[in-house]
Amino acid sequence: MLLNFREVSGLRGHEGRGIRPGMIFRGGAVIDPASAGLVKNHRVTTVYDLRNRREEAERPSALRGLGLRHPVRHHDIDLAAPIRMVREGTARAEGNRTAMLAIYGEFHKTFQSTFEAVFADLLTSEGPIYIHCAVGKDRTGAMVALLLSALGVGHEAINDDYLLSNDAYPDIAASVRLRHPHLSAMDNPALRPILQVETAYLDAFLASIGSPETYLRQRIGLDEAAFAALRRRFLD
Repeated sequence: MLLNFREVSGLRGHEGRGIRPGMIFRGGAVIDPASAGLVKNHRVTTVYDLRNRREEAERPSALRGLGLRHPVRHHDIDLAAPIRMVREGTARAEGNRTAMLAIYGEFHKTFQSTFEAVFADLLTSEGPIYIHCAVGKDRTGAMVALLLSALGVGHEAINDDYLLSNDAYPDIAASVRLRHPHLSAMDNPALRPILQVETAYLDAFLASIGSPETYLRQRIGLDEAAFAALRRRFLD
């Protein structure tokens, strides 16, 4: 099964140009060969795996044996604190929501080197891409939001794409329970803020960087030539 998998398409970017079909895909980790084959069928050439080393070791990507590029090195950033709190029986829904808002508010710092690595590679490679993390909603959501911002997609459209992860809520909940079998049923109110996405989460990330364009220019190092190159690659 492809977890939370979708093509990012149908959006308008710089000068009203549409995102080129079949170029940007996003989702969760791909750990079985059948699902890996489905990704490859989309002609994906480069995979940006945003998970940490422990996640990759516990659930190795089935995409790595298909000859696809994996240019981003794994990191040691741990985002599992809310899950551990649920396991320990100390969490409440509002507390987990606050924790998620704080995590998103720190993405611009904790993942800046990862964002830099992805954009540097995007500027020197070609072909369709697959951006993923464990379930394809938080780290992937932030990275895709930055990419769409670089392409000139508007805030509302970026939010709409981000919120589509909620359509995969049952599959995401099942995936998390598979990795954390001690967790209670997926209708546990304390779990919902962790397993779903909210506009407020992405807003916390975007508020932390001020203007996405300014962040991309000043922190990620994109210049006019870089913006133009990304738009040539991904826009019609």
